[in-house]
Amino acid sequence: MDYPFTATELVRRQDEEPVSRVRLATGEDAWLVTRYDDIRALLSDPRFRVWLPGVPETGADALLFTMNGPEHARLRRIAGKALTPRRVESLRPRVEALAEDLVAKLLAPGPPAEVLEGYAIPLALSVLSELLGVPPSARDALRSWTDGMLAVFTAPSYEEMTEASRKLGDYLAELVEAKRRAPGEDLLTGLLQARDDDGDALRPDEVTQLAFAILLGGYVPPANALAQIVLRLAADPELPRDPAPVEEFLRQDQGSAADQGRVAVEDADVGGVPIRAGEFVLASLHAGNHDPRRFPEPERVDPLRTQGHLTFGHGPHHCLGAALARLQLRTGVAALLAAAPGLRLAVPFEEVAWRRMFLTLRGPVAVPIVW
Repeated sequence: MDYPFTATELVRRQDEEPVSRVRLATGEDAWLVTRYDDIRALLSDPRFRVWLPGVPETGADALLFTMNGPEHARLRRIAGKALTPRRVESLRPRVEALAEDLVAKLLAPGPPAEVLEGYAIPLALSVLSELLGVPPSARDALRSWTDGMLAVFTAPSYEEMTEASRKLGDYLAELVEAKRRAPGEDLLTGLLQARDDDGDALRPDEVTQLAFAILLGGYVPPANALAQIVLRLAADPELPRDPAPVEEFLRQDQGSAADQGRVAVEDADVGGVPIRAGEFVLASLHAGNHDPRRFPEPERVDPLRTQGHLTFGHGPHHCLGAALARLQLRTGVAALLAAAPGLRLAVPFEEVAWRRMFLTLRGPVAVPIVW
């Protein structure tokens, strides 16, 4: 059966065929894994490596966040010395100030206001710029190149995407070199200075690759997640707002958890189902986040529910920026609710348009609110 399919079929598979064959929209046949425990086991199993649906295997390792094995472990180990909880926490005052400023600009003209373009996207890019030490004079160009490369919030041609990717890569390389010559307090400087326990350091080109990966992971997902959280709150005044249950929204919403692909490097098994070497496997994080075996009454918003959702992944490729994403989302939601505690949707929920991003990943085209 072609995937993605209906929620009803996903529930049936989770109950009756938790590991089953599907045909993906990108053309590959794969095993679909839908239960929470099986997904966690898969994502931490060294018999599988990262695979991106629709991307030739020969090009996958060119993307830093899809690397595998010892080299991936090395880069992640050194990067973890720079992207520490202390560094993330040090950003809190600046993130709070950015959020408050953007909220003021969003609400100043009066209702209605549009949250995605007017708040969620600018906040994500502002936080990234602060983290990486991008000067204000370059931030408009940074957004233009990033939008052009990702083609999520815009729809450029393939040629425009390629050109935007080249310009972004060139700029990041220049920025890394500037930080090498004149260190600052930003993450790029931290990455250049980081050493693991053996004294190993990152080369400038590796820091550039990491900066590229940080932009990929730190732009669209947090912006989309913030827009969806505001949409949920604006559409349902009965949901908790003080504080908003951000972790529950991350667990539930389809726009936050992208499916994760793996390919078997040797014969293995998932959930008792044999997987042959070379076969593709797709972990449905959305299904895992709604598995009643792990999350009783998964459709109910429970602010007291124990964390453990799969939205940031699991295992060696668990999102390195999860702490920063949580800071950004909690701060972003709190700042908007503080300024507009009675916010609500400006249109019926049924009129909200959605865009498909990647397989089951989707997000609202716009989130219009009044207050």
